Amino acid sequence: MNIRKLLFLPILFIFVLATAAQEKTGSLLWKISGNGLERPSYILGTHHLFPTSFLDSIPGVFEAFATSEQMVGELIMNDMAAMASEMQAAGMMPRDTTWQMLLSEEDYRFVDEKLTAFLGIGMQAIGMFKPTMVNMTFTLVFYQRTFPQTNPNESMDLWFQQQATSRNIPVLGLEDVQDQMAAITVGSLKSQAADLVCSLRNLDYLEASIRRLNYMYRTADLTGLFGMLSEASPCPISVEQEIVLNNTRNERWLEKLPAIMASKPSFIAVGALHLPGEPGLLSGLARAGYTVEPVK
Repeated sequence: MNIRKLLFLPILFIFVLATAAQEKTGSLLWKISGNGLERPSYILGTHHLFPTSFLDSIPGVFEAFATSEQMVGELIMNDMAAMASEMQAAGMMPRDTTWQMLLSEEDYRFVDEKLTAFLGIGMQAIGMFKPTMVNMTFTLVFYQRTFPQTNPNESMDLWFQQQATSRNIPVLGLEDVQDQMAAITVGSLKSQAADLVCSLRNLDYLEASIRRLNYMYRTADLTGLFGMLSEASPCPISVEQEIVLNNTRNERWLEKLPAIMASKPSFIAVGALHLPGEPGLLSGLARAGYTVEPVK
């Protein structure tokens, strides 16, 4: 699992230029107004593994949330047990496929040794899952080793939904677990297995990418985050993966958001990499006629 996907998908905790040549960067929180909206809505780019204490450093975020009358996330997280069950079912390896069919004998032994070292279990125990699911588990453990203070049960996205529930305001999801699993598992099982091998063979690069990504998020460098997608990498994200993970999902969300924001002032929290770039939500909302402004 490419580390940059941590800013795309909230279920990993178990992210250019806009139109009119205006850079959409420098802030994680954006105000959306105009185009018939009686009151503004706000959109926050989240990092699904950052501590909620980081919210204290985002200007205006609590005020924006307090003035909103509904909370919108990538998916509704009120039943984590059900989500985990759905995710596990969708992540099981097909019965007619084995890891030995996906990897060479050498790569299979290598993966087994690395996973045993990192997870405490090897392929015999975890091999019933698809490669992407194994990669997700490994990436989370590696991230936690890089940043030991990480608590995968603490999530900005979940925190806002819990706060919305305590305020008795609606919580809406832009998609469901099945939508997210479809995005995660894009590509053949063989290509997913190759991605895992590549990650395990390039741990120094993986750690450097984690640290760089976190720095860019902390400094609200959305343009820099978006640029990471197209940089040379030993384990690059494929065009197909980028389109399914980001562009296609953004297009679907941009179809839903106008009606959602028109119904009530909304606080929208999604992975930060959904915001920037020409296919991003900020540019898409601007093209739709809204005024999109950074909150600083």
